[in-house]
Amino acid sequence: MTSTVADYLLQRLRDWQVDYVFGYAGDGINGLLSAWQRAEDQPRFIQARHEEMAAFAATGYAKFSGRVGVCTATSGPGAIHLLNGLYDAKLDHVGVVAIVGQTARSAMGGAYQQEVDLLSLFKDVASQYLQMVMVPEQLPNVLDRALRIASSERTVTAVIIPSDVQELEYTPPSHAFKMVPSSLDQTLVEQQRRLRALPMCWARALPRHCWARTCSPTSCRGSPARSGCSVRGPRTS
Repeated sequence: MTSTVADYLLQRLRDWQVDYVFGYAGDGINGLLSAWQRAEDQPRFIQARHEEMAAFAATGYAKFSGRVGVCTATSGPGAIHLLNGLYDAKLDHVGVVAIVGQTARSAMGGAYQQEVDLLSLFKDVASQYLQMVMVPEQLPNVLDRALRIASSERTVTAVIIPSDVQELEYTPPSHAFKMVPSSLDQTLVEQQRRLRALPMCWARALPRHCWARTCSPTSCRGSPARSGCSVRGPRTS
């Protein structure tokens, strides 16, 4: 079976140990939804009732797990609805990657239904990294950088993929340079794997603003009262 850009995107998310993607279905990501069906829902697609809730779900997952949260939505209104949740992630310093659909390349600039200038829309909330994938060969580097920056800098990044690009055939590069995880990527993936095995720690929900500086994932077994953790919210000074 021919591999598409959407198939490769899901494969790369699995390589990065991404287990969940929170989103809401729409025409702009039909290629991704078809790929999820072929991939037997791996990583698992968690459908929220609204795109805004999908972004908040990804943010909450990132806060309480310490891992990168991933959310997805269609173009136009769907992408706009992600903003509240993404700003929550940005201001609380947690890593979230937004994968957003867009109208087909041939229709851009033609006042197509629900067409929105997504690069301008996300340029503030995803100021650390924001790119639109216009050809299949562009995807590996863009997706890797989005995940790497979100994980290492604990911020929001966004990848925009037009609907027609999602369904284009993707052929892995045959030359010597192949998109394999770098040593830094492998370190981040291993860190994600270790975090997945640890119990959830309340103090790590706000890692840069937590009063409980001495709390560790192994000492706080999900219950501040039981471990003596004194999480009282963000610092005021």
